[in-house]
Amino acid sequence: MKKNNYFYNFLRSYHNIFFRVLYFEIFYSIRFRELLPKIKIQNSAKRTDTVPCIYYFLHEISKFLEKRDIKSIIDVGSGYGRVVNFISLKNKITCHGIEYDKEVFKSALKIKKKKVNLYYGDVLTFNLKKLKSKCFILVDPFKKANDNKKFLSKIKKIYPRDKKYVISINNSKGKFSNEFKLIHSIIGSKTRTLKIFEIN
Repeated sequence: MKKNNYFYNFLRSYHNIFFRVLYFEIFYSIRFRELLPKIKIQNSAKRTDTVPCIYYFLHEISKFLEKRDIKSIIDVGSGYGRVVNFISLKNKITCHGIEYDKEVFKSALKIKKKKVNLYYGDVLTFNLKKLKSKCFILVDPFKKANDNKKFLSKIKKIYPRDKKYVISINNSKGKFSNEFKLIHSIIGSKTRTLKIFEIN
């Protein structure tokens, strides 16, 4: 994805919910003084481009976390930190972010909020259990469907007797097995979705 095509793709890809998306992008961009979101083109066969989650989806995620009384989250491929910073401010909970790109990670460290912890590393080998969280947010972090499958398998093995949540955003390539129960979804288009899964 080229940077000069970002806004065109943005307008086109969220057509089912465009006005809600536009409203929340304007509202929170002004509130957080973020006129232009940071993006990075990865040109990688393994990793997707670093593109922020839309604020409308974050607003809905925030409501879900509050409703379920979730006390911490892990953002898988946290990029420049929009997800963790937003949830930290809105929900007042601990937010962990794991980022593979060292340059993006260092940039995110400069603007992280108080209850945000950032880690540099590969989520496929990272010790997730030490973070003691049972809610995982994935904003399309994997280019390969097999990597997505590996990560979901890893989640299933963590706290096997406890309820866990996977919040999947724009993950058109990854498939979820029947063990992951879909409990909420918003469809912006075929490739732009918010889906929340529950697994024991």
